[in-house]
Amino acid sequence: SALGGAGSGLEGSMSALGALREAAGPRPLFGPLEAGDEEQQQPAEIESLCMACLRRGVTRLLLTRVPFFREVIVSSFACDTCGWSNAEVQSAGRIQERGVRYTLAVRAKQDLNREVVKTDCATARIPELEFEIPAFSQKGALTTIEGIIDRAIAGLEQDQPVRKETDPGVAGQIDEFLSKLKHLKEVEEAFTFVLDDPSGNSFVENPHAPQRDEGLVVTHYKRSAQQSAMLGIQEEESDEKLVEPEDDLRNEVLQFNTNCPECNAPAKTNMKLVRILSKCISRIGSLSTHAAVVCEVPVSCWIVLLGVAALW
Repeated sequence: SALGGAGSGLEGSMSALGALREAAGPRPLFGPLEAGDEEQQQPAEIESLCMACLRRGVTRLLLTRVPFFREVIVSSFACDTCGWSNAEVQSAGRIQERGVRYTLAVRAKQDLNREVVKTDCATARIPELEFEIPAFSQKGALTTIEGIIDRAIAGLEQDQPVRKETDPGVAGQIDEFLSKLKHLKEVEEAFTFVLDDPSGNSFVENPHAPQRDEGLVVTHYKRSAQQSAMLGIQEEESDEKLVEPEDDLRNEVLQFNTNCPECNAPAKTNMKLVRILSKCISRIGSLSTHAAVVCEVPVSCWIVLLGVAALW
């Protein structure tokens, strides 16, 4: 089998891309996501193993290109034997150089229909409710803003009957919060939707593209070391970081113990990166200062003649 259900991850999907590319022939592997192009939108079906009952199921892969975004792999799995199903969206490209943050002001019900590509490492937030969907808590999805809210409502309602029996207080608080989430879908008041993805592979639709959307702010940022570790990558040190220690030394005086060249008494040498050396010996009051040239000997030499016209 090519895949073990849609939940097998990107590795299983990539193993089938070679066969799909050959089957595609001259037609592009990643077609545009457009309505009406039924031939292009037909998914590839691959027989695979159901991880719930270990029987045969069917995995469907749709390789598509989201307009004004990039290529994605939409995968789903269904088992006719036990009825188990799964679906997710994975990026078909690499992790981007910078992370991305989408901040959308939802002012009308039309904004709830905006297409959203949410990877599994993205974090979704609604600041007005202090609501957050943490990274890696859900699989990637090709959905809408309303679909993200509905998915959150379904997840919170799933164990409510058990909570009402075991902890009625917590269940009551969750019911109260669920009513607030459902009220958001009416858009009686504007709220903010934030999608933060350190991998840079999430997307919120701009219906006015390529024109600017006044309600949508897209911010690209440099990942932190913690975010890079979360993604399993190691950021290379930039040239600026390699220069920083030298800049620090230019403002620092290094001090180490030596002996006085006159009397061999213990002394201290102060050295700075400006290449000025000084020795100060407290025992006999001798002071020595000289400069050392820290560079290679030049091929040619200079003769300097100084004419003294007067003495002060």
